[in-house]
Formats: sequence, C-alpha cells, structure tokens
Amino acid sequence: MIPVLKPDMDEQTKKDLLEVIDSGWWGFGPKTIEFEKKFADKVGAKYAIGCNSGTSALDLCLKAYGIKSGELITTPFTFVSDAIVGIWNNMDVSFCDIEEDSFCLDPKTIVITDQTKAIIPVDSHGRLANIEKIREKFDGLIIEDAAHAMYTPGAGKKADVTIWSFQAVKSMPLWDGGMVTTNNEEIYTRLRELTWLGIRKSTYERSEGKRYSWDYDLPTTEGIKAYMTDIQSVVGLGQLRRVDELCGKRRAIQSKYNDGFRDIKEIQIPMYSHTVQYYTMKCERRDELSNYLAEKGIATSVHFKPLHVMTAYKKYAKYPLPVTDKVWPNLLSLPVFFSLKWTEVEYIISKVQEFYE
Repeated sequence: MIPVLKPDMDEQTKKDLLEVIDSGWWGFGPKTIEFEKKFADKVGAKYAIGCNSGTSALDLCLKAYGIKSGELITTPFTFVSDAIVGIWNNMDVSFCDIEEDSFCLDPKTIVITDQTKAIIPVDSHGRLANIEKIREKFDGLIIEDAAHAMYTPGAGKKADVTIWSFQAVKSMPLWDGGMVTTNNEEIYTRLRELTWLGIRKSTYERSEGKRYSWDYDLPTTEGIKAYMTDIQSVVGLGQLRRVDELCGKRRAIQSKYNDGFRDIKEIQIPMYSHTVQYYTMKCERRDELSNYLAEKGIATSVHFKPLHVMTAYKKYAKYPLPVTDKVWPNLLSLPVFFSLKWTEVEYIISKVQEFYE
C-alpha cells in the first residue's frame, strides 16, 4: 500500500541522532537551543521556543498572553488542536467559515463581539491565511497556526505570535514537536518558563560548569511540561538543513498531479501550495474513488472532516458554515511525501484517470 504521508530522514541525521543518544543528554539541552536559534533565523523571527507538539505550542500562546476566558474564534476546517486549546483555557469557541479555494478562514465571516479575546487562523494546506484582513476587524491576539506552512514565504510575519508543527506527517517531520516564534522578548521569556511548569532555569543550564546546581525556584503555578528534547531537536536540525529539498519534491509531485488531472472534468485541482502539506483535490464520487484506489494499493485520506460535524464540537457552530459544508464532502488527499517514487506518482495518476474513464 502506498501511504498518504510518510516521514524520512537522511543518513547524516541518523548519525547525529546516535551521537545524541550516546551523549546521555536526551532532554532539553544544547541541540534544542541550537535548533531554536537556527529555526528563528530561517523564518525571520527574533525568538523561537521548542515544544513537544504544535498543540502544546498553541496552548502556551494563550497562557503566555494571560487569556483564561472569553471567546476564541477559529476555523472548523482544521485538526482539533486549534479549538481544544480554547476549551482548555476556559474559553468559548466559535467557528467561522472558510474560503472556497484556499480553505483558510474567511475574514468576511468573522463576527467580533466584546467577548472575543483571540483568533487562530490556520495556514490551511500551506496557503497563508489573510491575517491583514482579519486585523482590520480585530485588534486583539492573533495566533497564526503555520503548522502546514514550513516554510511558506510570508508565514510568521503578520500575527502577534506564530506556531509551527513537526508532527510526523508534516513537510518537515520529526517524531513530533512544535515551535513558537515571536519578536516580543517579554512573551519569549514567559513562554520559556511556561514550557516547564514555571521553572525558569532548565536542568541543562543548572548543569553547566563544574558543579550541578540542584536548587531552583517556582515563581508561578502556571505552565505545562512541553519543552522540546534534544532527541527531537537533532532530527529537527537535519530536517531544517534539507527543508528546501523536502518542499521542492512535494511541489514537483503537485505539478505532476496537476498535469495528470487537469483534463478530467470531474476533478478540480487544488490551489497552489508552497509546502503541499496535503495534495487535496475536489472530486466527484469521492468515496467511490477512495475505495477504488485502496483496491489498487493506494491509500487516501480526507483533510479535513470539519470539527463542527464532530459530536463534541457541534455546539460551537454558532454561525452558518455554507462553504465548509459544501467543500469537504468532495475532498480527497492523495499521497505526497519526499520518498514517494516517480513510478508511484505515475501509477497513482493512471489509476485516478482509469477510474474516471
């Protein structure tokens, strides 16, 4: 079976990983500090804070800005993380609709109230959300979810704070992991302590020098255990080194698929994506095509089944979501990842063509 998504790393990264394992320092330490610095430089931010997941990164952003109630607005067309972090922080969640082609939060559908405290727009499938238009309606906290946009030109530039994800199926995969980037030194300092239950000086910092210092203070009861480890970070450094190559292969696959499907009237090829986090096309008889491809050894998926049709999240659909409701039943994601062979790409194209003939 050809999978939809599959992570890989190069041989140098495997060697570097073994060195970290043999070093005995697996937690937050020098590799994480190095990865944070190089990542911040890569995306053009002053500060970066490594986390154990993109979900933790989102949660920490709300905590760093002291948001403990009020309304969170986000899109229903995303993974659950963007909504659940609001619930964790005692917020009322509201879904607004998406743009039909980009799948990003549509600024025109956003309803601001005196309870609105934060908005999380998602760079869906690697396409940038229109944060400028959102800012025209809302002057509060905007957290850009750039989990799909590593690294799309312009990502991380217009929101108050940005989160990134390195979960295994992302365009720059680690085992898992996330990052927060900001240009605000105060927020950076706050985030650093919140990643480890409020402890300001890490074990690594206290171990530097001739003698380990066991003494530390807990100035706050806030925070979670969410720091990134050196085991994750050494893989991150390797993936960052080859991120242009990783995304370049995805864009080449995107181009091949587009050429192969352009003349099929039952398919609408997707809007351009720099990262091609998912190759998600609109197609007729979606479920039949998915079953047919599975019989031919090709896995597919749907990105996304919207949150507002999920049992626990139906109550957060306070406004009509006509575009989301219209679009998602026709979406299908095809395999796209760095190690996908060109012969497999051609095979996938031929089977989709075969289905519609």
